Amino acid sequence: MKKIKFRAYHKERKEIFEIASIDFEEKKAALSNGIIKLLNVDFKQFELLQYTGLKDKNRKEIFEGDIVLVKPGGISTWYKTVVEFKEGALIASLINGENCFYIFNPGFDSNDFEVIGNFYENKNLMEENK
Repeated sequence: MKKIKFRAYHKERKEIFEIASIDFEEKKAALSNGIIKLLNVDFKQFELLQYTGLKDKNRKEIFEGDIVLVKPGGISTWYKTVVEFKEGALIASLINGENCFYIFNPGFDSNDFEVIGNFYENKNLMEENK
């Protein structure tokens, strides 16, 4: 069973936070980065990023917005992608925008992924594959 989990990108602080609690009716959340705790943060102040249910080769959880190197099964080439929710699925889109990988494809396993950053804090990684 897929674990439903979120993290948040705080727009003003320009920082990723774990979500300590969330109230969908009040549209508020408590956020924490291990040092700072923010209570009653309005949904308008952050982007909600969903956990894919997958971990990379280093056992790091993969979330929406993560920049991930992906190696399709049987291929030795790694592709730089960004994880996003599109057309009803979590996908890894190539940085150049030309193609994508459906990351829940049974042909993938954790050794086929490596998180190298996230779209929000590491925009410099969004350059096209070389």
